[in-house]
Amino acid sequence: EKNNRVLELMVSSVKPIQLMLGKIIGVGLVALIQIVVWAILVCAFVAMVMPLLIPADIATDMAAMQAGTFNAASSDVSTEMLTAISTFSNVGYVASIFGYLALFMVGGFLFYASIFAAIGASVDNAQDASNLTTFATIPIIFGLVFGMMAFQDPNSTAVIWMSMIPFTSPMVMIARIPFDIAQWQIWLSFAILIASFVGMAWFAGKVYRIGIFMYGKKPTVKDIIRWARYK
Repeated sequence: EKNNRVLELMVSSVKPIQLMLGKIIGVGLVALIQIVVWAILVCAFVAMVMPLLIPADIATDMAAMQAGTFNAASSDVSTEMLTAISTFSNVGYVASIFGYLALFMVGGFLFYASIFAAIGASVDNAQDASNLTTFATIPIIFGLVFGMMAFQDPNSTAVIWMSMIPFTSPMVMIARIPFDIAQWQIWLSFAILIASFVGMAWFAGKVYRIGIFMYGKKPTVKDIIRWARYK
């Protein structure tokens, strides 16, 4: 759109910040719909198909565990296995996981989309954006690494901090949630993520309104910061 000057026509009807947010929210809603569809399919599978796949003896042990009369010595299945099967055959639990996934996926997408929107508006082609996108992709890599660490120790100090930092929280917090962590940590992380998106969208909007009209120069980080300071 920038190369063929379509953006110049579009901003004659809407403000650059409105155009940027429209693109971000539009693509975000597509991803959200995909999660909702998968959530419905998985919950339907858990509710209607999963009970048919669980053997009768395991189902009896699960019922006894829920009633508090389970005797581990008389069962061929370990308590940990029964707990896992019981948990993932609970429709409410599965639906809650998808709910948290949707919250942090959308929040993370909005945050990073604002960053990439500012970068995309600042350059003329994808090749020029390669250096600038490094600043956005490195935190994602860190988030994936600490997300894998969260499966081993979800309450370690480093993992907790990474689940609060907005650059890594969408990946790390989702990895921690299945381990029954404190609710206040989840909602604090989400609040920080949304607040960071608002701040990043404000910064990206100021860069976007200048960058879409810049041609023929490969911008540096210093240039982008200077554009954001323009009134």
